[in-house]
Amino acid sequence: MEITRRTLFEAGAAAGAGLLLAPVITSAASAAVPPGVTPFTEQLPTLANLGVIDATGGGSATIEMVNATHQFHSAMAATPTFAYRGGTVSQTYLGPVIVAKQGVPFDLTVVNSLGAHPLASAIDYDLAGVVVADATGPRASVHLHGGNTSPGNDGDPTDTFATGASKTYHYGNTQEAAGLWYHDHALGITRLNVFAGLASGYLVRNGDDPGDGTTGLPPAPFEEPLVIQDRMFNADGTFLYPPNVNPGTAGRPWAPEFFGDVATVNGKAWPNLNVARGKYRFRVYNGSNARFYNLNLKSAGRANTFVQIGSDGGLLNAPVTLKTLLLGPGERADIVIDFAGLKPGATVVLTNDARAPFPGGPRAPKRGGLPLSQIMQFSVTNAPGWTAPLPPTLRAVPIAPLATAARPVAAIRTMTLVENLNSLGSPLSVVLNNRTFEAPGATTTVGTNTLEQWDLVNTTVDAHPIHLHFTQFQVLNRQKFDSAGYLAANYGPQPVAANSGSFPPPPVAAFLRGGPTAPPANERGWKDTVIAMPGEVTRIVVPFGANAGGSVTAFQTSFTGPYVWHCHILEHEDNDMMQRYVIA
Repeated sequence: MEITRRTLFEAGAAAGAGLLLAPVITSAASAAVPPGVTPFTEQLPTLANLGVIDATGGGSATIEMVNATHQFHSAMAATPTFAYRGGTVSQTYLGPVIVAKQGVPFDLTVVNSLGAHPLASAIDYDLAGVVVADATGPRASVHLHGGNTSPGNDGDPTDTFATGASKTYHYGNTQEAAGLWYHDHALGITRLNVFAGLASGYLVRNGDDPGDGTTGLPPAPFEEPLVIQDRMFNADGTFLYPPNVNPGTAGRPWAPEFFGDVATVNGKAWPNLNVARGKYRFRVYNGSNARFYNLNLKSAGRANTFVQIGSDGGLLNAPVTLKTLLLGPGERADIVIDFAGLKPGATVVLTNDARAPFPGGPRAPKRGGLPLSQIMQFSVTNAPGWTAPLPPTLRAVPIAPLATAARPVAAIRTMTLVENLNSLGSPLSVVLNNRTFEAPGATTTVGTNTLEQWDLVNTTVDAHPIHLHFTQFQVLNRQKFDSAGYLAANYGPQPVAANSGSFPPPPVAAFLRGGPTAPPANERGWKDTVIAMPGEVTRIVVPFGANAGGSVTAFQTSFTGPYVWHCHILEHEDNDMMQRYVIA
């Protein structure tokens, strides 16, 4: 029998250890993949297809959020979607990739021309921020994810504008070269607006990464974005977003996670990319709502290595050779794949073996698992490619640890990740510090230009990608802890009620088990999103300003005012895994 959250909830409650809850499959049985939808028959949309807005010279540009229809596969009917439309390409899904330059300001005006929502039936009017008009003219808020922006230009989830209105965002681009992205962030409907298509890439260039090949990194046309998303469709081509089917949640459209049965990359289902015999640089985005990816390269049944050169906030100190790459929703990776050693006609498949929910979801479909094992294919041609060697070092100024004995952190904060369940063990919401987003007194205030250590204490059974707006931080380490004991001591018996327990949460020191583990080499760069594993304390060192503690940060401008931090599983941030913090 498949173990569910409910069965383990009941067992755990009897034992006084209600934490031991297994993931529940949150969606109804999926519709079959439409007939004729075969992998690797669609060509990957490249930068030329997605469109580019060149902001390296500064100035301004306008994009419009529109309703569109998009064909994810030639064997499928067209799908009603949303898109960011701008530049010379008429986008029908996602949007143009914006290319900016460090230190060169740029203004982006976004016009909201959205009409009927393609996912109106999935809107949950009990969620904070949701209004009736979201079904026919949804609110929008454009967040530059990873951007060093002021509060008024950050794309805060409450800073929304309705159909017929527009907003101009000022981006100072006062940070290092990195693969950022912009996406919708409207409170209560983020998961649906992004699902419908409101997301795209934002690349920042600088002297370490000018994008022209002079540093040895593959330039155009050997640099491409890969926006990976899982989706699900009805037979008529419309999006399928299954309703909540958990016990005791009848009538709630909100589901704890969404996992699709079709892999899409840059808006095409299981695409193929014809590649020359050389190196390619791929800016990989996990743009899925809830799915984690553990990516592998398989050729003729064998695993292939690749190289990671950058993380969320920019280049690593040196290339890191990998066989697998784990990405949570919201995370990005800058990778290089070398096809030079393969013969023309060879194919390489990008595969995934991460469970859903991650990490403890069932692996086999017959046991309720929702795997998505193939993502896309690369087909090697006989054309010559980029064969310059990768530089052994990637940065003129190496990344140094933020916190040292000479630069200690100003504060160590315990931040808890908690799931609220009903009496049947079904998720009702997921929260930070066990406080809902609108709960009074839940805001964390930090000092401008201070350096803090945040201990992310994950008491749930799932991994959560935790994202902080405004800043780029460093992962310090991870450590196991007695999560059931900590939960019982601070929040009492299961089920845990929202807005209960101590705030701020008490330290976790008495419940730690074993010693801390340092992050892997490819996680030692600048990060704005970090995976917090269940039963672990994930420690991050966070600068709240350009001169935090005298450290050298990834960004050059300090701001004061309100920001948010949240889980980047979009279903979670919509209900209610998001908190406010204020830089004062």
